[in-house]
Amino acid sequence: MNPVHEEREALGSAPEPAEFAGRVALVTGAARGIGAATARILAARGARVAVNYHKSAERAEEVVAAIRQRGGEAVAVQGDVTDPDGAAALAAAAKAELGPIDVLVLNAAGLGAHEARIAPVADLAWEDLEHVVSQQLKALFLTTQAVLPDMIARGGGSVVAVGAALARRPAPRFLPLTVAKAGVEAAVRTLALEAGPHGVRVNAVEPNLILTELARFIPEEARRAAAERAALRRNGTPEDIAEVIAFLASDRASYLTGSCLVADGGTALA
Repeated sequence: MNPVHEEREALGSAPEPAEFAGRVALVTGAARGIGAATARILAARGARVAVNYHKSAERAEEVVAAIRQRGGEAVAVQGDVTDPDGAAALAAAAKAELGPIDVLVLNAAGLGAHEARIAPVADLAWEDLEHVVSQQLKALFLTTQAVLPDMIARGGGSVVAVGAALARRPAPRFLPLTVAKAGVEAAVRTLALEAGPHGVRVNAVEPNLILTELARFIPEEARRAAAERAALRRNGTPEDIAEVIAFLASDRASYLTGSCLVADGGTALA
């Protein structure tokens, strides 16, 4: 947890602004990490949140329970966002439980932490690249396809995708994930042009190394080096990125669309 959130937890009594009151948010891949942190923050600020999970039902229910304990409204909704029927059923279930979706957070990458294929190119097979790119873009495309038309029909909404700073600042051994996240950035810009005339905004946040479960597959030495390269001298937390997502989803970002905000603690300045 970052220092700002530690201070809020310590104070305990400071109320969150209810900027999402009356709105419904669907957060994919929300059983852990960035997705779980985003679900908690959106709910704390008034949103009714659909906490999507694929296989981690128990962890998703823990996120929902934590939200409800703080007076928020949330439901856990199962769905495989890399499957056309699964993504469509997820969107339908979230709408049936909570109402039309106003905020869509595309956090799920369709990959387990062990599937990122972090290796030198000589050690990769074509299938490695194909798998990572396909899963990432299916997760984005299918969920967006299931939700965006209704937003357009209602004349408003906000979509926020989770990309990666790798799309602009590549790193050795991360070829599949870099190509996949570059695809996310291109998709966000294209969707922003398509949806903008209908009052729907589409943006992305592009973090660098965030201390999620995926980070366990990165050597400790590499994690330390990443922290040292950042101007803030630390790696990011899920809460750091969730705050950026909440901003992009909110009316405070009402004139932002097609933006891919790099949240890397100043790493790009090095």
